[in-house]
Amino acid sequence: MKKYFRMKTGFLLMALMILLWTLSGCSILNEKQMVARTQSFSEASKTFTKQELIKDLQQLEKIIMTKNPLYFTDETELEQRFQNAYDGIEDEMTELQFYRLINPVVTAVHCGHTNLSISEELLAEREGAMFFPIKVTLINDTLFALEDDVESGLTAGDEIVSINGKSSEKIINQLISNISGDGDSEVKSRYIISKHFNSKYYDFIDTSEHFQVVRMNPQGIQEKLELQAKPRDAFNTTAWDLHFTEYKEERYYTSKVYDEYAVLTVNFFTNKNSKKFDVFLKEFFQELSKRNSTKLIIDVRGNYGGDSFMAKELLSYITEKQIVYLDSEMPFYYKLLGFHKPVTPQEKPFHGEVVVLTDGAGFSTTAHFCALVKHHRLGTLIGTETGGGSVCTDASKDAVLKNTKLRVHYSTQIFRVKTDGMTDKNEVKPDYLVQRTIEDMLLGNDTIMEAGLKEFKRRQK
Repeated sequence: MKKYFRMKTGFLLMALMILLWTLSGCSILNEKQMVARTQSFSEASKTFTKQELIKDLQQLEKIIMTKNPLYFTDETELEQRFQNAYDGIEDEMTELQFYRLINPVVTAVHCGHTNLSISEELLAEREGAMFFPIKVTLINDTLFALEDDVESGLTAGDEIVSINGKSSEKIINQLISNISGDGDSEVKSRYIISKHFNSKYYDFIDTSEHFQVVRMNPQGIQEKLELQAKPRDAFNTTAWDLHFTEYKEERYYTSKVYDEYAVLTVNFFTNKNSKKFDVFLKEFFQELSKRNSTKLIIDVRGNYGGDSFMAKELLSYITEKQIVYLDSEMPFYYKLLGFHKPVTPQEKPFHGEVVVLTDGAGFSTTAHFCALVKHHRLGTLIGTETGGGSVCTDASKDAVLKNTKLRVHYSTQIFRVKTDGMTDKNEVKPDYLVQRTIEDMLLGNDTIMEAGLKEFKRRQK
């Protein structure tokens, strides 16, 4: 009996130890979660002295005023923005508060390559942050829901009239003023809002966990709805990083040859595919030649730019004459690298019809490509205006502000393609303007691609 009692007691003690160990493990896990939450809160709420913030703004001012070409800049406006920022600095501001204060200074440079982003630390700690819960897009001057929100009853296709008492017009204007673009054009800024509304809304408008939304349904009826913020990793991006979020390696350029036409899609002018771009193009155009294909669609929608040598390589297949590419003054080492070399036609260039599909993402190298296609009449541009024109400033560098660790991406060199007679401070306008409606988006209709195919049929008549 004593032996049985000791055995039973032993089992109970063992069970108790296992229970305590399990509870301890759970306690440790919860403690780690709590520490992470506490660290996130403490970092997000970390404040800086007025003197620290002044020093960071002085560092930014030195970078912008001495390193950036300021090609598109109204320097009087920029100086006023800097003064407004200095006047607005208060003691014990958080990083986000300071970011919202000084970011309009950076966008006043009017350079799409010059951006200000939150610190790496704050970005990392925003994993799990609560964003406006459903994807939103911008079409002309109207915000639309792209997804249903089951809890509130918001439906994809509904117009968003206001959020938390702020009208969509005010939201759009505030976001535009905080997104960098070339010159006075709002095209690229509006495109970014259409793709990254939730991220920008969080950065510059509202970080609330609850949203009162006034929606208008397709029948024109307005209604107030309550939405709850939700974590969405896809919404956690920054001013410069968002240019690279939509495409993964192996998908930067693709092609498809059909019986009556071919499509070459260039999502980004970058040589990160497994097959290098020059090899890819050579094989693609050889296939077109073998199949006697005479109709080519080049789709550069969503393409923010990239390597100018790749754009020159693509141009060499659709031109029959030599083309001067850059005509801007450059340091000697750029000439050594071949930036000034003209586009030389391939021995057997493509002789068929070319249509180029465009949208507001296209600035930098993509805008240069589109400008040259239009100037030399190498193809027909169909879609919407590009986000940039025949001039951009790039050769960009990066810096980190000493105290807040805000990150500055800034341009240092002017790049101008030779397009005599074309204005250099505006977007490239398509030959045929075609824009998708909210209905097209919800139904998956690619009306711009359809317009490109119709252009081929029109020419046959």
